[in-house]
Amino acid sequence: MPDALDTRELPLENPLSEREMEVASLLVTGASNAEIARELIISPHTVKVHLRNIFEKLQVNSRTEASMVLVKRGWVAVPGVTVEPDEGEEPTPPEPPPLAPIPLRSTPWQRVYMAASLLFCLLLLGTPYLSTLQGRTTAALLTDSHLARTAAPAARLEPRWELRTPLKRPLARLAMTALDDRLFVMGGETPAGEAVADMQIYDLSINDWSTGTPLPLPLANLAAATLNGRIYVAGGSTNPDAPGANPVPVDKLLQYDVAQDEWSELLPLPYPVAGAGMAADDRYLYVVGGWDGRNMHDEVWRFEPALKGATAVWELIGHLSKARAYMGVAAAGGELYVVGGYDGQREYDLAEALNPISGQRRELPALGTPRGGLALVYDGLALYALGGGWMQPLTNHERFDLTANSWSNFTSPIQGEWRSMAATGVNGRLHIAGGWAGDYLDSHLQYQSSFRALLPVITSD
Repeated sequence: MPDALDTRELPLENPLSEREMEVASLLVTGASNAEIARELIISPHTVKVHLRNIFEKLQVNSRTEASMVLVKRGWVAVPGVTVEPDEGEEPTPPEPPPLAPIPLRSTPWQRVYMAASLLFCLLLLGTPYLSTLQGRTTAALLTDSHLARTAAPAARLEPRWELRTPLKRPLARLAMTALDDRLFVMGGETPAGEAVADMQIYDLSINDWSTGTPLPLPLANLAAATLNGRIYVAGGSTNPDAPGANPVPVDKLLQYDVAQDEWSELLPLPYPVAGAGMAADDRYLYVVGGWDGRNMHDEVWRFEPALKGATAVWELIGHLSKARAYMGVAAAGGELYVVGGYDGQREYDLAEALNPISGQRRELPALGTPRGGLALVYDGLALYALGGGWMQPLTNHERFDLTANSWSNFTSPIQGEWRSMAATGVNGRLHIAGGWAGDYLDSHLQYQSSFRALLPVITSD
């Protein structure tokens, strides 16, 4: 049996932060790291960091010792458990007996004063809640036009980065996908806060833009993916005709025939949604999460465009661990990867993979930095979490190695906030266009994500 823990050398003042106390309160109950992470909506990696800090501050080496210190010092109370003080430590004096009840008598002016004080306190308590609601209004989530403008930062071209021909005009909250040797940029929001129906087509061979048939309606906060030679757009927001009206989410699923340069409408989404993620494998489209104007969603939907008529349906195949929008979504290796996100109150460092056949979800190592409004691109070798910074400045992007199951950083050419951009990958290169970085951007940057060479085939002939 180990000796009883001696806490007399520890400081009498509680050295733990508020967040560490939340972790400690669950620790003493015997909760595992995964259970603590689930309860506090943080990653298991973050739990480990908090536990390491708790052990250092309490000068202990195990969960059991930490729990004993927390209970002995009275910093965490466990119902039904009492711990004797260490030898030589002064016991806690008993509680004094309660005072005899005093009859309550109040004058009319005292009652008025008490009512006014109560109302004032309720207003103070409600202020943060009202601020939170304001932060999740449709206007705040669907447009950047109300934000104060600062000079857009100049791009700092580190190795592997280069500038390409910019967009025809500054845009944020746009979508981009690739097909063959062309990039297709759709929709977006202008500095005036208006959604656009633009279809901009970039030819990689000549480094220039052309225009295609516009979307059937102006859209911002839309999602796009390519499947079997066609381009699909899901959801988004549009501006009502009423002057000054806030943008509203839509339930559109649009299909673009590249050869015919034509748009058509398919089966609508299960509900209007903006800021959703979208990806495709070799058969299905997947639409993930998003904001419907009132609520955040955690659903993962699947749709097979090849089916027509009554056989065309949206299938619910799973749920995210946390309802959110503006996350990055990509399909790779038979799984659907969902990274980061924003729910109107906080950005997330969550990373998870969903098996679209079984619906099973597995947790991945967390991002190094919470990111909302990011793009997630798979280049055939690794996943790239690009941009974000809805609530805090960023200095880098992140790369996820599927084999090593770990994240690493690489420098961003635009420092600080850079979100709501469009991104895709072609032939070992990442393309990022537009976005918000203190102002609306028209930039088009390219990153060499991998180097691929064709080796000669040697035969014995």
